[in-house]
Amino acid sequence: MNEFADKKVFITGASRGIGLEIKRYFESGGASVIAPARSELDLSDIASVDEYLNSNHSDFDIFVHCAGINTLSGIEDVSDEIMLEAFNVNLLSAVKIIKSNIAKMKEKRYGRIVFISSLYSAVSKEKRIAYSTTKTALLGLTRTLALELASYDILVNCVAPGYVMTDMTKINLSEEEIENIKKNIPTGRFQETTEIADAVGFLCSDSNKSITGQSLFVDGGFLCR
Repeated sequence: MNEFADKKVFITGASRGIGLEIKRYFESGGASVIAPARSELDLSDIASVDEYLNSNHSDFDIFVHCAGINTLSGIEDVSDEIMLEAFNVNLLSAVKIIKSNIAKMKEKRYGRIVFISSLYSAVSKEKRIAYSTTKTALLGLTRTLALELASYDILVNCVAPGYVMTDMTKINLSEEEIENIKKNIPTGRFQETTEIADAVGFLCSDSNKSITGQSLFVDGGFLCR
């Protein structure tokens, strides 16, 4: 129950949904959790990210980037602003947070980094240009960092949730769409936020000694069809 008692964990996007469940998971394991609210750290504003990192020299052992934004838009109506906001929130802010602390992780020769990607990094759907593009980019970032950091016992992975009943899901999918999707999930249901937190917890635990550079899809078998 106290597996993470000596660990400091930094989590973005922990105010609700999957991020909140991940926060609860680590807290229940005894970790000291840093989970800034948007009023403290606005990931869409890189100036805010820089200001936060310059004033908060947090020495953390585990970083989970759960923050994500999914503004629906097709190629004809996607704006520069939509693309830049998704890039900043879903990708660039994570790079900057890791960069601010990586020297300390290397010094300790220990670290765990997990990015919450998405099913839409492997498949996609109309009007997910900004979301799919940036969530797919996390896979490239995962592989590159895994190669750079493995010799320091810093393991880097992605967890890609399938369909999870979060507030974002309810906003972007109609009831009819939700029922149709369930028919294509082998387990016949949407995943629970606790299942995503369990996957993240394992990858960040001492039980994981060599899994790095991987993308773990927690999707009820959806991609197998």
